[in-house]
Amino acid sequence: MFFISKIFTSFLLPPGIFVISLFIASFLAKRFKKTLFFIALIFLLISTKHIGNYLLMPLEEPYNKAFQAKKGVDAVVVLAGGSIYKPPNIPLGGSSFKRLMYGLMIAKKENLPLIYTGLNAFKRGEEDFAIKETIKELNKYLNLNIEMSKTLQRKFCVISEKRSVDTYHNALFTKEIFNKAGIKKPKIYLVTSAYHMRRASIIFKNMGFEAIPEATDFLASKVSHYTAFIPSMGGFQSSFTAIHEYFGILKALILRGMKF
Repeated sequence: MFFISKIFTSFLLPPGIFVISLFIASFLAKRFKKTLFFIALIFLLISTKHIGNYLLMPLEEPYNKAFQAKKGVDAVVVLAGGSIYKPPNIPLGGSSFKRLMYGLMIAKKENLPLIYTGLNAFKRGEEDFAIKETIKELNKYLNLNIEMSKTLQRKFCVISEKRSVDTYHNALFTKEIFNKAGIKKPKIYLVTSAYHMRRASIIFKNMGFEAIPEATDFLASKVSHYTAFIPSMGGFQSSFTAIHEYFGILKALILRGMKF
């Protein structure tokens, strides 16, 4: 009964309902039957967790490792991942909060400054507000005593870089912070979501950083249950995220002329 209920729900809700609609259209259409059937099949595949995991694994697996301290590191750099509009608490989005917390763990352990870089491109300034409010809440409720700073210091603190709107500008404007501090070849712990780390590492290394990848927010999971082979929003989101990253890597390599 549970199996039947799960299958029924899967194809009644998006994206399953769209997959079924496309298959029905491919049989009823007088023209482009094969095209519609092919689109339906592709849509079905990328909507499954199995394919989503398959696409994510090459991006995430190289960074699935425990933290190891390195010598001579100048700072921890955390890439922003979005904020939530006027919530009652923790205004950073899920990915942003995970990245920040892992970055704070490393920065605290190694007594390093943390640069949180990025803004919400659609609600300018909100990411800066979100990081500051989140730090306030962490200090208030967990007594972490995290100091906000405007300049790079040789101790545990948080600097909010609020001009960049993408990964390229994250690297560009973060480099300016180091240049102002007289550090020409920055050595950093680079913190971002695991699926985004390949692209971020390429861009930061091509921008002159010695970037040590420290990934968090892993999405891929080894699922052997039958639910991994039926459509779901989680499966579609995983596939979309992976495909978006592959295109981002191609953009960095082809349009910006960067190297692996």
